[in-house]
Amino acid sequence: MVQLITIFILLFTLFANPVHGAEKPYKRSSVVKSYRTCMKEKNFAQARQVLTDAMREHPEAAADAQMYRYKLDALDALIGVENRKIYLNSKPDTVSFFNYMYELYVTGLQCDSAEQQAMATREAEGKKAQQKLRSGVGQTLLPYRKNLLNAGKYYYTKKSYADAFRFFDMYVQTKSADVFQDTKGNSLVADPDDEVDVSVLSVLSAYASSNYSGVTSYLSESLKDENLRPQMLEIGVKTYAALTDTTQAVRLLEQGFEAYPEVEYFYVTLVKHYNERGLYEQALQKVQRMTSLKPQQRDYWYVAGTELVLLDRYDEALQSFQQCIDIKADDAEAWASMGSIHLHQAHVAYENFNLPKSDPSYNKQKNAITQLYRQACNAFEQSRKFDEANTSLWLEGLRETYFKLNRGKALKGLEKYK
Repeated sequence: MVQLITIFILLFTLFANPVHGAEKPYKRSSVVKSYRTCMKEKNFAQARQVLTDAMREHPEAAADAQMYRYKLDALDALIGVENRKIYLNSKPDTVSFFNYMYELYVTGLQCDSAEQQAMATREAEGKKAQQKLRSGVGQTLLPYRKNLLNAGKYYYTKKSYADAFRFFDMYVQTKSADVFQDTKGNSLVADPDDEVDVSVLSVLSAYASSNYSGVTSYLSESLKDENLRPQMLEIGVKTYAALTDTTQAVRLLEQGFEAYPEVEYFYVTLVKHYNERGLYEQALQKVQRMTSLKPQQRDYWYVAGTELVLLDRYDEALQSFQQCIDIKADDAEAWASMGSIHLHQAHVAYENFNLPKSDPSYNKQKNAITQLYRQACNAFEQSRKFDEANTSLWLEGLRETYFKLNRGKALKGLEKYK
């Protein structure tokens, strides 16, 4: 008997207290009733939560356009509460105001999407489908267009760039949203012609928050801003580099250099890119454009000389380094580079010097090699004169040339340098 009673109690407990976590069946009428009760009691946050929970837990609710329409009304009411606080200067919650507004837009788009899907299903079944909610959704969202943009700017000034991008993105993406079209297809939106300006802000916000896909979404439009185009191109290059899309990065670099050669970033980055890949001719083309545009800038001539050395075009390289010296007579680096070229030419000439002493050309070729060593020696001495402390420029060169020219006393004088 005791055992029967115990079993009865266990069974009663089991049925009276369902297993925790078991999903309750969806009852649309119960959800709507609960929502309406909350709205009547002005508990708008709870009304929103009732609908949010229902749509999260039940696919039927998530596919029901009217549920989103109800949620829109709850959110609109919550925004109204914050709006009144702002109007009365009664400790408004700006963040909540903006977040409700963003959620309002998300919900409005979800509502329209759910209605369109339901209509498509009915039409596929051969049934008549009529659009009922779109117009009302658009009218609910429309008053907050300017606030949506202001929210983006608010977060941008706060350096909350990810949040700023959310609002800028929503603002631009919904400019042509279907919910803002009247029955004749005309737009109800009265936004100013600010798509380029907001795209710039979107790019800046996205890049600052490492949202590289966001940058690429708005980069093309942002490049229409002539004043900020160099900055947008630079951000584009860095974005595609972060995405390891070298082709696009170089394409934008070339655009930037073509239009704004005076912007050092494009020139330096392009030359570095081509040099790292051994494409010295391409690098030289960029440098030579700069020597043409700014012939009095010593640095461009020096880099041009370096590129020409890499291409084994030594006579032209000497001319570039001579330009450096013509601009800046005490250019120790340029003098040292000229010395290195003459020394290299002497090495090459010596390696190819295999004439017997009886050959009539013997003395002429030997003197030519000696002359190259003299030219190298003179250049290294000039480099030493103008930057004696930087022995890496001239010391080894002088040791070799003094030795080759039998200048023992001068060579001995270098022993104090280490």
